[in-house]
Amino acid sequence: MNDHPRRVTEVSSVPPVGEALEKACEVLRKAERILLTSHRRPDGDGTGSMCGLASLLRARRKTAVIYSADPIARRYKWLPLANTTVHTIPFDERFDCTIVVDCADVALLGDALPPPEVCGTLITLDHHASGHPFGDIAVWDPLASAVGVLVFRIAEREGWAITSECAIPLYVSLISDTGGFRHANTNAEALHVGSELIKRGVVPSTIASSLEERPSPGKLRLLGSVLSTLELHCAGRVGVLSVTTDMVEGARASWEDIEGMVNWGRNVEGVQVGVLLTTAKGGGVRVSMRSRSDKIDVGKVCMTLGGGGHPGAGGCHMNESLAFTKDKIVRALEAAFNRQSRPVIDPTPG
Repeated sequence: MNDHPRRVTEVSSVPPVGEALEKACEVLRKAERILLTSHRRPDGDGTGSMCGLASLLRARRKTAVIYSADPIARRYKWLPLANTTVHTIPFDERFDCTIVVDCADVALLGDALPPPEVCGTLITLDHHASGHPFGDIAVWDPLASAVGVLVFRIAEREGWAITSECAIPLYVSLISDTGGFRHANTNAEALHVGSELIKRGVVPSTIASSLEERPSPGKLRLLGSVLSTLELHCAGRVGVLSVTTDMVEGARASWEDIEGMVNWGRNVEGVQVGVLLTTAKGGGVRVSMRSRSDKIDVGKVCMTLGGGGHPGAGGCHMNESLAFTKDKIVRALEAAFNRQSRPVIDPTPG
């Protein structure tokens, strides 16, 4: 697909989410062939919402193709329908519509999105507050804790039954982006959706075991190396961890094994923001941030650095050295803490 221009239709004025959702549902009712995709290297929200939506659509006797240019991460391969994911799309394929989930910016797709004649109507489902909505129909709601919540809304609006095949990936989407209901974006709707999915066959302990509780030996060796890099900054309020290629290879681990390690920096006593710096295979440094404080919006901090995210989780990529990136990240967070502590001055005389 690399030789074809990507359709980039950025939305200058985002319609109300209810209106956009209804337009998306109208397209889905008529569509027979639907392509589902997400950003490069899809995470739990991207993979879970693709698989959950595919289950809903296939139950309606529609052809729903899950497409990812990159392999599905090992920790999500057990999800229902994840094994049906395709990694290439023939040029002569034609879809009535394409749904891009959990993608805050068209740039995050890289060159993976097929050309317009293959995609058909382009629909995006996203919830990143720092996002740049794009597509023919952009369903964008920063109040949604995960894209799985938006998929759940579609099912409710259309009266589609949610089976356990659908509920399990949607639950993974939900707990991935709320940190197991620990992040600041956990709201009443997230808990309601989680409860409804449990009623439809989800067993939280089983999913937790599948996702977290059986790490490979390589991951444990790598974790030990990563924890040894811990640095505290901003008067002990920021915990920074680092991962390099040598560390991954020395532990005989895989790059997938670093997922979730950023939380160890955040979990240190007194730390409000955890940071994981990863030397990217293609050059530069990938930055992941997690906040335990609703006063520090790491999504906004990452926006100032060319990335984005949510109040509780953010990320960016910097084409600099590890040392330079660390210094820039610490200074950006220091500025955020200073803004938080700055007193509000009442301009009204008297």
